[in-house]
Formats: sequence, C-alpha cells, structure tokens
Amino acid sequence: MLTLEVTNGARMVPAFLGFIGGAAAIAVGLIFLLFAFPSLGQPGELDFFFSQAAGGLLIILLGLDGMMAAALVWPGGRAWRALLILTGLYALSLLAALGYYHEWNACIAILAISAVTAAALRFSKNAACHLLLLAGLFGFALCQAAITLLPYGWKAWSVSGTLFLYSGLACSFPEHLRRLLLPSGPKSRRWSYLGNALGSLALIVLAIAALAHLPGPAGPGQMETGASFEPSLNVAAEKPDVTECGCGGRSPEDRLVLPIENVSLPGGISEEGASSIEGDMTNGQLRARIHTPGDVRTFPHGESVLFSAGTCGTGALDYLWRSSQDGIIGRNQSFRLNNLSLGWHNITLTVRNASGSSDQAYAEIAIAPPWVCGKVIPRPKYYPPDTPCQDIWPNASEQCQEMEVCHPDLDWIVDEAINACAGYDGDRKRCRGLYIINSFGPQARYIQGYAVFKACCSGYPECIRICSPDLAGTCSFRDGFNDNVANLSCRPEEWGVSAWRSDSNMSENSAVLGMFPTHATVNILQTGVCVDYAAAVTTMLRKAGYNKSEAFSTFSTGYDLPLVGEHPGHAYNLVILPGDAKYHIVDTTGNGDGINLGDVPGYFRFTGCFLGMPSQIRVMDWWVGYCSRISPMSYNDAGEARTPEKGKIYGCAG
Repeated sequence: MLTLEVTNGARMVPAFLGFIGGAAAIAVGLIFLLFAFPSLGQPGELDFFFSQAAGGLLIILLGLDGMMAAALVWPGGRAWRALLILTGLYALSLLAALGYYHEWNACIAILAISAVTAAALRFSKNAACHLLLLAGLFGFALCQAAITLLPYGWKAWSVSGTLFLYSGLACSFPEHLRRLLLPSGPKSRRWSYLGNALGSLALIVLAIAALAHLPGPAGPGQMETGASFEPSLNVAAEKPDVTECGCGGRSPEDRLVLPIENVSLPGGISEEGASSIEGDMTNGQLRARIHTPGDVRTFPHGESVLFSAGTCGTGALDYLWRSSQDGIIGRNQSFRLNNLSLGWHNITLTVRNASGSSDQAYAEIAIAPPWVCGKVIPRPKYYPPDTPCQDIWPNASEQCQEMEVCHPDLDWIVDEAINACAGYDGDRKRCRGLYIINSFGPQARYIQGYAVFKACCSGYPECIRICSPDLAGTCSFRDGFNDNVANLSCRPEEWGVSAWRSDSNMSENSAVLGMFPTHATVNILQTGVCVDYAAAVTTMLRKAGYNKSEAFSTFSTGYDLPLVGEHPGHAYNLVILPGDAKYHIVDTTGNGDGINLGDVPGYFRFTGCFLGMPSQIRVMDWWVGYCSRISPMSYNDAGEARTPEKGKIYGCAG
C-alpha cells in the first residue's frame, strides 16, 4: 500500500507540473495572437518559416499536446483521452485554416507534431514522458521561429519548457528523483511529499530564472556604438586627385565607397565606384571628368564658382558646359562664374576631340540666396537653397535647430552618400536618398538602437507601462550605448532642443523626449527615439538635394500596443523619390524596416521590457496605423505643410 501511494505521489507531481506548463503555453500563444493576428497568411515577408500568427497557433497546439501527456501521467486518470480528442480536433481545424491561408510550413509543423504524438502513443511504453520531453525541447525552437518581434523569442517558452522538461525527467526516472530528494520510510511520507514539492519548486524557479534573465542590454549590442563616425571619415568632394592627364580617378583606398544593401535599384552600385563625374582612362578612349564643383554642392548667390574639367585624351579638345537653368555657361576647361540663377542646376560637361569623339560628365549644384545658412561659419558644403534657416543650434529658430540643414558637421554623411552612389547607372539623387534611408534604417550606420532612456525620463508608455512605473524620471537602460549617453542627466520637466545645452558637458543635457539638435543625435549620442530618427532622415535628405516638398517628418496621432494600451503617437517620414509618382512612408526608428518600395514599412524597432529585461521589440505596421492615423500636417526645416492625400502615398488607400 505504501509503495502504491509513493508511486502515485511520484506520478502526480510531474503530471501537475505538466498541466501548469501546458496552461502557460496556451496563455503565451493566446497573448501572442493578440499582437500578431493581422500577420496571418503573410509568411515569409518578415518571418523565418511562417507568419507570427501561425506561430502563435502552433504554440497553443504544443501546449495542448503537453497537457494531454500530463493527463496520461496522472495516476488512474482518464482525462487524457478527452484531451487527445480535443488536441486532434484542434490540429485538424488548424491544418485546414492554415492551408486556406497558404501557410504551408506551418501545416508541415502540425503534421510533424501530430505524427510524433501518434507514434509515441502507439509504440512507446513511456509515451507520456517522451511527449513531455519533446514538447519542452521543441517549444524553444518553435517560439524562436514564431515570435520574431523579439530577439529572444525562445524566452517566451522559459516557463512551459522548464516545466515540461522537469515533468518528463521526473516521469522517466521517478525512483531516482525520489531517492535524490526524499527520505524514505513509513513515517516520512508527509515529509516526502513536502520535500518533493519544495525540491521541485526550487529546481523550477532556478531554471526559469536562468532562462528568463539572460543579459539583454538596452543598447545596440551588435555594433561598436562608442566608435565615432564624425568627420574623420569625411571625403572632400572637390579634391582633384588627378594624374598627369587629369583623369586618374581616386583609388579605392582613397575613396569611401559604401554599396547600398537590400535596396532594389536598376543598374546597381559599382563596387569600384566608377563615376561619370570622375571618369577614368579605358583603352585610350576619351573620358570627361568634372573636378569642380562637387556634386550636390550649394553656393550663395554672387559667390564665384570654379568650374574645372579633366580629360583623358590627346590633341585639341573642345569643352561645352551647359546648365539646365541658364543654358550654355562656358567653353573653357576651367573658368569662374558668379551670376548663376537661384535654384538647382544640372550641369553637363561635353568634351569633344578633333576626330569627333565625345564624352559627357554630370554634376548637380544649387545656388541659394546669400542669407541662407549665412550666419554659420564655416558655411556648410551641402544645404537646401529653399530653406529659411540661417543658423544652427543654439542660435537658430526651433525648427532649424531640430533639423540642422545648415550644420557643416553633418556634411560628411552627404559625402558618403555621394561616393556610395558615384557608380550608380540611374538617378543619383534617388540613389542618395535610398542610401541615407538604408543607413539610418536596417544598416544602422549612423545612429543605432532605440533610446528608451529618454522615454523613461519623460515617463512615456514604452518605459513605465511595459517596464515599471517606478522608472519615470530616471535614465534607466543606458547600457550598450556610448559614454556620452551614460553621462546624460534627467530633468523630466524639459522637452526637446531646450534640454540640449552643451556639446561637451553631457551632464548639462537632459535625456528627455522631443527632438534634440540633429548634430547631437547623429554625431554625439548616436541614438534616439522616433522623432530623432525622423528628424535626422529629413535633415540629411534635405542636405543631399531633396527640396522642401520632397522630404518631410510626420507622425501618427496615436496607436494601440496590445496589453499596453494607447501610445501618444509615432514619428516617421514622407519621401518622394525621383521617378516615383507617390510618396513613400519611411520609418527608420530603431534601425527598422526603413523603406518598403511601393508599400508601407513592415515594422520599426523600440526597446521595451520582456521578463524584466530590456529587449528590442519589433513593432509591426498594423499597430502603428501609418495610413489610418497619419497627421494632417507634416513638417521639415521649411515649416509645416499639409500631409499629402492618402491616394498619393504608397500603401495607403485613396
């Protein structure tokens, strides 16, 4: 009788824990469905094997399978047959539904789980134990594949996985576990059960803690964020660097050539960066090259602009310089002009030799009113001629501090964009735009991660609701960012550019929300929140040749995060690229999707909390309401403008 009671007790413990593990798995699947249901039927766009919604449904199936195995372990229990029928019906209905949505990989996973379950029940004497072990192990891989909005999706299986694995081991080796944890003898039965329960609980808590609280820094751990990207990488756009014949291009070692990745462009980017601006000597053919002015340069009206050409070829050469605005402007190899019209000029250099052979080179320059950026010393190389800005932080107007199109210390990024697009066969302005978007977005070249510490200081939902209300007014989660971030203060009553007081003493600056000056975001902190990313992209596009009607920052008027509630809003960009009929919504926040040509971005990233640790979370497009909640007004350095109609934005209904 004693042996029977001990045996039953030894079986009840793993069965009970298995039930808890199954319930936890079902809860995880249901909660995740709240986040991911709109993704059903869209596998492969942003995920590994199946949509996130399908992953949530599979997690529920695995939880039911584990509960059925736990019922099979329970001494004298008959509930396992009912759970087996329930699991089978759920699997069949799930197979039909996912098949309807063409979720074939998820269907294969259902068949695999069902086949293993059937084989274990038919051929294994310890089917329940084996199924518990299978559910515990397989769930980690399933959650990692399914929960792709988290970098550690497998952590969601920490509770269920630990319980299933412990139950499977306790079921497989009951005598060994009992002898390890318990005294024996008739008088120790009650203490045995208590010891079993306490020992099991201790092991489970330790295992869950070890799994759930792995290090997860708030900052972008995949990059060396402390490294400076400041003008040490600057490439002088007007550096002649010529050989004896005047057209030996810069070597790859002397040029900063950064190919665009993950962007579909006709013609592509040359790895060597061969440029129609720079030219080269190929088989003795005539080649034209514009030494000065550099591409995308802006000059104040009335300033003398040097035009100089280099060529490869022998004999007498004829030069013809033409402006898209002013027509023919020169016929010499080198000359100066100070009377070009205001606005953008597409400059074409045509070189012809005595035999009739010719070649052309191109550059785009702007002539701005003298007062534009006129208070900045030194004047930047790149700035939009249609901006009202005259100065930069701390003396400019608020909008000119937030989007510092006149700041010379941001020219280096335009230099990089120009060099990266030097060999592009198509529209170089389009190429520069995509380069800048990609570099702030998924390539994470200029700023990285999400500055959740700013949300904590200002008491915003992504910190106080997801993490803890006690974090309001603090600079929490700064690990992983650079030393400048580490030295910021927190004065929650401040906001935006007024909270930035010093470029050298970080303790004078408050880590609050609102836009910091662009140079501070890009060159000093190298991180930001949504408004910082949007302002940086707008600023750099404007400096790289986009006019005031082509690049904006805008925002959604609020969105709902499941289980978190209403968020006040989210900032992103509206950009129209050369050759496109509509605007693109661009979202680089947290190095997210950036641009999805012809549609809205799939996601952005922000840092929240998961099981008590900071985690970079992917916020999907269906939460944000890019189109449905877009603000009626957009803005840039030139001021506010009405947001284009939805019919003029890719991915938005008219």
